[in-house]
Amino acid sequence: MTFDNVTVAVAKGRILEGAETLWEQQGLPWPIDKESRKLWFSPEAARPGMLIARARDIPTFVAMGIADLGIVGLDVLEEHPNAQIIQVADLHFATCRVVLAGKERQWPAGPTRIATKYQRIAQAYFAVHHHPVEIVPLSGSLELAPVIGLAPYIVDIVDTGSTLRQHQLVEIATIMESSARLIANPSHWRTKPALEQLRNRLNP
Repeated sequence: MTFDNVTVAVAKGRILEGAETLWEQQGLPWPIDKESRKLWFSPEAARPGMLIARARDIPTFVAMGIADLGIVGLDVLEEHPNAQIIQVADLHFATCRVVLAGKERQWPAGPTRIATKYQRIAQAYFAVHHHPVEIVPLSGSLELAPVIGLAPYIVDIVDTGSTLRQHQLVEIATIMESSARLIANPSHWRTKPALEQLRNRLNP
């Protein structure tokens, strides 16, 4: 089995760290030099090529065929759906939760302002509960919103919950569980047997 025609796009951060561990566990050479600032590493027979990018861009690279496979969190796939990619495996690392949080552990009363970077996920969640909300879009530092009075509640992703606790916030409800997912370009998946072979090796 050779991987000289396979490229994997990997999200920066925890996903990239988890991918490195997975590569090592499966005996695949890791292409990235820790001292390097390169974002593209060409494929070789012993390992696939790798492209490193922001999480929300990974599905685009895969859908456009720039990468054959991608590794990204389920939260990103739910927030930015792309019909031109397919999920082919749950890789079971980078586990976390998208939660509703606030200063007190109680469900919002009446129309509610929610600060979040997960606008689609939050809207869908509250629509199911028939609860009217005003979404305040933020790209980061969501824990500040209740502290400074911007919004009494946030929808954010958490791992241990320590950042919430540092800001005197508590989890009210878990909206969804997330983990690293392997996605594929559908056309490449059908025509490149090495992709399924790599999937099986990464997710035995």
